[in-house]
Amino acid sequence: MQTPWGNFHWPSFRWASWLGWQIESNWTEPWLFAIYVLVKPVAGSLLLVCMFFAARSATQGAVPTAFLPYLYVGNACFALVGAVTFGMSYAVIQDREHYRMLKYIYISPAHLQSYLMGRGLARVFQAAIGALLNLTVGWICFSDIRRMIPGESIAWAWLVFYLVVGVAMLLAMGLILAAAVLNMSRQGMFLSEGVAGVMYLLCGAVFPIGILPQPVQWLSLALPPTYWLEGIRRALFHATSEMTVLPASPLVTWSDRELGLTLLLTTLGLALFSRWFFRVCEHRAWRLGRLEESTGA
Repeated sequence: MQTPWGNFHWPSFRWASWLGWQIESNWTEPWLFAIYVLVKPVAGSLLLVCMFFAARSATQGAVPTAFLPYLYVGNACFALVGAVTFGMSYAVIQDREHYRMLKYIYISPAHLQSYLMGRGLARVFQAAIGALLNLTVGWICFSDIRRMIPGESIAWAWLVFYLVVGVAMLLAMGLILAAAVLNMSRQGMFLSEGVAGVMYLLCGAVFPIGILPQPVQWLSLALPPTYWLEGIRRALFHATSEMTVLPASPLVTWSDRELGLTLLLTTLGLALFSRWFFRVCEHRAWRLGRLEESTGA
């Protein structure tokens, strides 16, 4: 099947997704794995909640209450970015350095791009469960979040659109980082963490990008996750006017159609670039023997 990533090999994708899920979930009992999936993201979100209330206390309530749902939803959804980019790049390290199987996967009938995307989809599924549970806990525990996300006003069609396009965007980003790690030693696993940290700052995960310096805002607008997070919030906070009290963002004046179309086009461009970049890195890694190299470092 022809896709922006090239010839898509469905059996490789399907079995890699199953393999990735087994690797991620079979290390313990199901109940303990469920606790791990819930506690890890919720603990990070509660840290931000404590910071929010500390800021409100220090400023005698000057911080708008709309900041709480803004940062809570942004942080919960951004967890998918870090999980997928790290998962796909670390899959290269695992199969090459730990299991010593990457070279066999490469020479087998399996399609390497489809295989890595399948491993990434397993991380999408795990991170999505954590994000959903995280949002559920926030909706139950905090009245400000319940007020901002009333179930009857959620724009479900837009929410599904952003989720579907977001999965494609995350897989493209993960494929780019996995391609880079093909030509790096096992320390390359930290590349995805660094990239995710930079995007956490630039994409407006926990604060509007309007507070950033103007040149940095231009960089933020070049990143697809910026539009994805904004779209997710709009779908959840549909018809809610409280967000206008936050610092102005360049995206405030954009319509839903403009935002969705921009996300779609930037994701398509990212997918095309990931295809080209992966092919270049894959050929270089094969030529230099990196696919079977064990760095031991």
